[in-house]
Amino acid sequence: MNNTIFSPGTFIRSSTKHIVMATNEYAGTRLRHLKGSDYEVADGQPDIRGWDVKDSNGKTIGEVDDLIFDEQSLKVRYMTVDLDDNDFDLDDDKDVLIPIGYGEIPEKDDEIIVPNITAAQLSALPAYDDDHGITSEDEYRIRNVFAGTGVGAAAVTAGAINEDFYNHDYYNQDNLHRRRNALSGNTAKGTNTASTTVADTIPAATTGTTDTYSTNVPGSEQNTTIPVIEENVEISKQQVRTGGAYIRARVVEKPIEETVNLREEHLNIERKPVDRPANSTDFDTFKEGAIELEEHAEVPVVNKQARVVEEITVNKEVSERTETVRDTVRKTEVDIENLGNNTSDSTYNRAGDARDI
Repeated sequence: MNNTIFSPGTFIRSSTKHIVMATNEYAGTRLRHLKGSDYEVADGQPDIRGWDVKDSNGKTIGEVDDLIFDEQSLKVRYMTVDLDDNDFDLDDDKDVLIPIGYGEIPEKDDEIIVPNITAAQLSALPAYDDDHGITSEDEYRIRNVFAGTGVGAAAVTAGAINEDFYNHDYYNQDNLHRRRNALSGNTAKGTNTASTTVADTIPAATTGTTDTYSTNVPGSEQNTTIPVIEENVEISKQQVRTGGAYIRARVVEKPIEETVNLREEHLNIERKPVDRPANSTDFDTFKEGAIELEEHAEVPVVNKQARVVEEITVNKEVSERTETVRDTVRKTEVDIENLGNNTSDSTYNRAGDARDI
């Protein structure tokens, strides 16, 4: 197992020139595909393309197909994950974007762990297509899915994408190494056995851990250093989705039926034999000629007129409320007891001198 502790820094470096295809309107041309560009993974950083992506239980999510990075800051923003052969019964032909800060590299170098991800989150992620790129709406939808507000939500309130948008742990590329760094830090941490060891331990700032402090005795002098730690609390605000509405207009057809009386004309031609002398009236019609008679019939005619029968107005009201946030902070308190003889002129004659540092 590689226990190297990776340092924060540039993940992507330029290998030659800067001619690549833009994938986002963000600042014009800032988000890039690593694949096919003139950039490469910086020395000391892992090239995770082609690695398997799994959840904490070892179920396969897919494979890292490419990395999306910010050309100006040279920081990776997303992993392009191909969901082919996944264990979540999802569409194998779908590619999704997972923020780089959600991935962790475990003990071996051929897989990425995305802790606590669910099938519902993977299903809610928008499908990614290299040809169409990334829109602001896609980025807001992705962030909302992982913030716990986007699963099953169809409406996305997309705003401007700027550097502040990525100022979140979701996009912290150094999180890839937190599992290894934590393991390496625990391995390197131990008791300093030099000289004399102080029996008592002082609680560290991190919950559940203790540090043992050592006392060095150079010659006849004793020199002990005890760090005094105090926590500070910083309370900020984060906008999360608490609701919304998805309004979609569609056209439906409804069959109608109505009875209409229609009139039709029919010609009846009758020939009957007669035998009588011809009179003057008969001689008037005794000439060549033609008579044309027409038949007519009524047919139904349908006229449709569209009318506005309802209007839907959507507006947003903003209200403010005051909430009290309560938490605790810790600090180190050191009790000092002076030990001396019982003579009246001793400067250490006090039974106990407790000071809060």
